[in-house]
Amino acid sequence: MLPDLLAAAARVIRKLLAVFAGLTLALSVVLVALLNWPLPEMPRPGVTGEFLVRNVAIVDVVSGRIVPGRDVVVRNGRIDSIGASRPGVEQRGLVVVDGTGKFLIPGLWDMHVHSLKISPQYTHPLSIANGITGVREMWGCPSLPDSFVACGEDIERWRAGLQDHSHLAPRYIMRSSFAINGEEGVPSAAPAFFKARNADEARALVAHHVADGVDLLKTYTNLSVAAYGALAAEAATHGLLVAGHLPVRVPLGMALAAGQHSVEHPRIFLFECYRGAAEFRALPNPAAAYTADMRARFIDEHDPVHCAELMAAMAASNTWWTPTLQVLRMSALAGNREFREDPRRRYIPFIFRAGLWQWDADRAVAHARHASGRDVNAELYRLALDNVRQAHDAGVRIVAGTDSGDTYVFPGFAIHEELAELVRAGLAPADALQSATIDAARFSGKAREYGSIEAGKVADMILLDANPLTDIRSTRKIAGLFFNGQYLDRAALDELLAFAEDQANSLRTNLQLLWGALRSPVVSAQAAD
Repeated sequence: MLPDLLAAAARVIRKLLAVFAGLTLALSVVLVALLNWPLPEMPRPGVTGEFLVRNVAIVDVVSGRIVPGRDVVVRNGRIDSIGASRPGVEQRGLVVVDGTGKFLIPGLWDMHVHSLKISPQYTHPLSIANGITGVREMWGCPSLPDSFVACGEDIERWRAGLQDHSHLAPRYIMRSSFAINGEEGVPSAAPAFFKARNADEARALVAHHVADGVDLLKTYTNLSVAAYGALAAEAATHGLLVAGHLPVRVPLGMALAAGQHSVEHPRIFLFECYRGAAEFRALPNPAAAYTADMRARFIDEHDPVHCAELMAAMAASNTWWTPTLQVLRMSALAGNREFREDPRRRYIPFIFRAGLWQWDADRAVAHARHASGRDVNAELYRLALDNVRQAHDAGVRIVAGTDSGDTYVFPGFAIHEELAELVRAGLAPADALQSATIDAARFSGKAREYGSIEAGKVADMILLDANPLTDIRSTRKIAGLFFNGQYLDRAALDELLAFAEDQANSLRTNLQLLWGALRSPVVSAQAAD
């Protein structure tokens, strides 16, 4: 009897194993298909043609005033003429867009973004739907192909696609090198000169990036003083800009003297105006010392007199500031339930929002409190807002950037948040708007073509339902977008948002994003550090 039972059991087990093997094979086939099946193309719902925007109020971002009752003619993607509105005059061959009661502003530029391989399914539709017509790319690849980060060839392909109308993306106004961070974050297969540890490596790195066609060299936190000096000097001989983080060991005065084109993020004056800044720089590992106690000292030992001197020096220099205030706002608000449950999360791939974003926000909450009970993250954020107001009042030139894609920095939407942050800091709405339009174009050396609504300039323009000079939040009230020779009305922009939402919640897109991250040399190297 027992042998028969054992034989029957063996047959059942064999059948179960066969079923399990078949299911495993089927799941493997499905997984391979999902990982290799091309992602859907972003829709291109705009209307191509030549346009008459009739009876619109132009927001003159140069003077900061409203010019009402204008007719704006767009031909071949450029502003052909601007004149007093003439309702009875017919314009043959022009698509008429009624601007009555509406306001026309230049397209917005986000001057600090990070693009991914899946940007056509993620950041591009969100950017266009939010009126972002230009970006400065602040990420790059270290001479190696990458499966996650958008490399130079990706950006060049998107630029070409925009030119021949085969792809819809913001204009990549400038692109940076791979972050230059000393020993840290460089993939082992990359050439050693990417570490820029000395003058010879700095020269080799600059030569590589000149050949690669980048617009700027991105400095990062751990670059040494000696390497920074060599890099800046070599870049100047080749006409390359230096922009990025102020390395923690490099004083702001040195960066200003070296002609760094822009300094990123809101912490520069928090560090530089701390009375113990020199001692902080001299620590063996300053990053490890960035505790709640140290942040409290940044606040309590802030030197307003020295800060005013630094801001005056920066105002007199050629260096701009991109505050990206939202990165500190996240740390300050991470414990706020309403902030954490922002409905725009639906546009973020779920492996980001349920993984990286949640972990990062939880970490911010865990490290927010000083031993005394003070919320030093909230205090530091408020001090950063004060720094922005004081710097602007001192004449420091500011461009709007978002660090798009960072935790709770929603691609596309973030530029509107950043403008609101600048106004919250104390800038007038007109000044904030300049930072994402005409000043961004000036920063990039492209003010003759972009940045304001003038005859002859490229017709990248946003039609708003309300006046942004009265309330900066009106930049979010987009009725339509003129971009690259097309007009996208509200329905077309909503179609882009729907596409981005579908992709953010697509299993296929998220699997490909995860698989790309797991195979990425850049992600592997930076995660190891």
